[in-house]
Amino acid sequence: MLNGVDLMARQALAEQIREDSWEAQLSIGVHARPGPGGECRVDTEPMRLGSSRVARSFTLHQSRGAGPGSSSGPAPTSAAPAASGAAGCLDPVGSVLVGLGACVADGVVTRLTGEGCRLTALEVVPVAEVGGGSAHLSYVVRVEGEVSAEQARRAVRAARERGSGHRTLEDPNEIRVVVQTEQDVHLTARPAEAAAQLSAPARRRTARVAWEVGAHVIAEADGVRAESDQPKQLFGADIAPSAQEYFLSALAAEALLFAADADAGSGTGSVYDAGSASDAEGPGPQNAVHASGRIDLRGPYSTQDAPAGLRNVLVQLLPADPSAKDGGGGPADAMRGWLAEGDALRLIRDAHPIRVEVVLNGTPIASGPDGVATDTGTDIDTGTHDTKEQHSAP
Repeated sequence: MLNGVDLMARQALAEQIREDSWEAQLSIGVHARPGPGGECRVDTEPMRLGSSRVARSFTLHQSRGAGPGSSSGPAPTSAAPAASGAAGCLDPVGSVLVGLGACVADGVVTRLTGEGCRLTALEVVPVAEVGGGSAHLSYVVRVEGEVSAEQARRAVRAARERGSGHRTLEDPNEIRVVVQTEQDVHLTARPAEAAAQLSAPARRRTARVAWEVGAHVIAEADGVRAESDQPKQLFGADIAPSAQEYFLSALAAEALLFAADADAGSGTGSVYDAGSASDAEGPGPQNAVHASGRIDLRGPYSTQDAPAGLRNVLVQLLPADPSAKDGGGGPADAMRGWLAEGDALRLIRDAHPIRVEVVLNGTPIASGPDGVATDTGTDIDTGTHDTKEQHSAP
């Protein structure tokens, strides 16, 4: 197989899902719970591909970010959970960047393989600038191998139009939140217009995602190494979490931080401290967060006019105290704070025109007027999609 990509299997899947739309639905979920030292453990759950159950058993250890108000408020205190790198694991924004880079790499490699190009190296460098109530995204694709400028341009276009990572972040995405108490609280995070920059400067975050073979990549963000792959049913080696699981992990970890801070303020002590209970007793009651979403594979894997991004995103908070009432700084208020202030949530929920650049064998391809890489100075589908249903096949 050229570049480790099984084109015949991908074509077979495209034909199958074209005939049966139900088999094109991929459901994904993760479960997050607190750990010691401001970390959290996010476990992947079995995927469901149409009527088939796809077992997944991976764990992502994450720091839970810099805390509520960190985008525009004062710097976090020494007791606040650390950002990526400080705790030896990714934070939510770092996870979003890894997921984006992994998905773009998969799309570019697949398209170049279909054109018979032999790659020697591929690197995606995603960048996010978050702060002051707004967020901006871009990435650079560095391609090395037997590839022409026109082929590289077509591959990047395919990753933009059909890649679930790019489409998830560039298109608006409504996110539903449920706080599961005795009387469930249902919240909705609808896409918001970017707010005017506030006094706090934007924080620039960068990751480097290096393609290995097939869908397998090795990433680095803030000194933290991470891997991503796809399950065998989607032509990966199934050796690491998928790009989409990194997105859901970011949401779950960030929501858990806001819930934990609310508990700390109320004195309920639901965040587990490794030294607070004996081994026999185990940890006390803990908050937990479940995040799930769905992908219509006809978007990224076939030529049908279907949305390619992660959709139907649901975040469920399971509070340590299920008898908590709405209001008074409880778990529902914590989730409202997350919907207003979460950086990873803002990246996934709101529409972001994404600037893309390409470097081919060490030479940058000239950029068009909007900053999208092209060797002719013409546009490469730069329109922002207003709804999830708008999509143009390549």
